[in-house]
Amino acid sequence: MKFKIVRSKFLEGLKKVQNIVATKGTMQILQNVLIEAKDKQLLLTTTDLDISIRSVIGCDVEEDGSTTLPVKLLFSVVSKAAEGPVEVTVDAQDRAVINAGTATFKLAGMSVVDYPALPTDQNSFEYVIPQITMKEMLRKTAYAVSQDDTRKTLKGVLSSFKDGKLTMVATDGRRLALVEHEIELPAEAERDVILPGKVVNELQRSLTSDGDVRITIEKTQISFNLGDTRIYSKLLDEVYPNFRQVIPTECAEHIVVDRQLLLDALDRASVMMFEDTNSTKLIFDSNQLIVTASATEVAESTDIVPIKYDGSRIEIVFNPTYVMDPLKAIDEDEVTIELNDGTKPAMIKCSIPFLYVMMPLRVS
Repeated sequence: MKFKIVRSKFLEGLKKVQNIVATKGTMQILQNVLIEAKDKQLLLTTTDLDISIRSVIGCDVEEDGSTTLPVKLLFSVVSKAAEGPVEVTVDAQDRAVINAGTATFKLAGMSVVDYPALPTDQNSFEYVIPQITMKEMLRKTAYAVSQDDTRKTLKGVLSSFKDGKLTMVATDGRRLALVEHEIELPAEAERDVILPGKVVNELQRSLTSDGDVRITIEKTQISFNLGDTRIYSKLLDEVYPNFRQVIPTECAEHIVVDRQLLLDALDRASVMMFEDTNSTKLIFDSNQLIVTASATEVAESTDIVPIKYDGSRIEIVFNPTYVMDPLKAIDEDEVTIELNDGTKPAMIKCSIPFLYVMMPLRVS
């Protein structure tokens, strides 16, 4: 195999795939990137057996072929090379010689024979949505995914293709984020899937502001075609809990507040968060919100935010991070906080199909 490629293009392709490798101690070949040169294209593929990613780059192929090379080492080599053409030659023993400017690198590869094959898309329906839409939906939900290894179901994002819309949900049991987007799909294409956290992270890195993402779902697999990048993942074989039962059906109080002003006040209050203190009290009163925080006897803070509210005084305590996360994820100027009292769940809503449920903290 022999090909020539511009160093910046080679580096960009490797950057897209280098994160998906198996941990050390597993099959050594899973530490490698599969490189295939054919039809004026370079195909770069990595996998950890749960997730696979492929990047396609245009290049000058002098001799078709394939090999696998240590992806982290190859990425380091290309990143250190001078900008310009990079020529890669691989012999029959999978030994690669990389010429870049005045430098020459030699890497020992492994045969492609034992490299896992990519999944195939057969008898599957294709969902098409703009990449920017999916990127924004993940931004508005993924932060609420559980980090608890004992709650495997909640370590992913539910993607529900039903009723003419895509609904994404994430929850860790203390809070829940939900966002919806209308799509066209026939009834036979309706289904729920749980995207593992790792593929969610990879999608957030790979999705752009241009073009569409084409999603195909098999029984246990899902793939995302982003054009020159394709991501494959196993699905979590779990049933997502009935998230709608935790969404309050009715809230007595509706408070309108400037999103950025509230976020800034909470950010200032978070300075008071120490190892033994991660709570902030919100006091809703006539047209003002008082944000207070304290660190035992060390320090305290008080901040006042103007709001649109003429109801009775309500005091409620939250982990400030749990309130700040959704405010960072949306771009609307104003949000509405809906609640009943200081002991029941509260909701954050805005002008888009988004809602966020958060449980208050119990303070003795």
